[in-house]
Amino acid sequence: MNSLSAIAFSLGLLLVMATAFPTPGPVGGESQADATSNRPPLTSPDKMEEFIKYILGKISALRKEMCDKYNKCEDSKEALAENNLHLPKLAEKDGCFQSGFNQETCLTRITTGLLEFQIHLKYIQANYEGNKENANSVYISTKLLLQMLMRKVKSQDEVTTPDPTTDTSLQAILKAQDKWLKHTTIHLILRSLEDFLQFSLRAVRIM
Repeated sequence: MNSLSAIAFSLGLLLVMATAFPTPGPVGGESQADATSNRPPLTSPDKMEEFIKYILGKISALRKEMCDKYNKCEDSKEALAENNLHLPKLAEKDGCFQSGFNQETCLTRITTGLLEFQIHLKYIQANYEGNKENANSVYISTKLLLQMLMRKVKSQDEVTTPDPTTDTSLQAILKAQDKWLKHTTIHLILRSLEDFLQFSLRAVRIM
């Protein structure tokens, strides 16, 4: 798909969201104009659950394509490469599990984690060689999910924004990768995001 088609798809997705649902408040650092162009569904748990399921469906499609085209399926040997990416994960202390559940702590951690994923999703958007529509959809939809979560977080100053210096350093490392490692990195990012969102989905269901 050419760049014009990709832009048209992205605008189409945003248009659907804009016409179907009300305007949210801006994510930290975004202008009012940016927030107006990215309008997510209502922030009730059932709406958020459906939205996370939608993103998971797109991730699943991308992972299947990676497996079919590039033989990037489950491989425990790739765990070492994953350690170098420092991908966000949910732990017991984050308050998202049924035992010790804490809604505010959990919402804050999920929001922070998705912010940390943004640079990795930009990498996928720029380097994915398969279905660009699905790659763009995961990136845009995750940003919309972030807006939904930010509306629910009471103490927004507790949400940690990634250090720009760390982002720049990581971006340089990712750009220097060869083709095989790029495919491996994309596979690991998708797998980690899928795990993160699955845990997030379980948490949303008990909110």
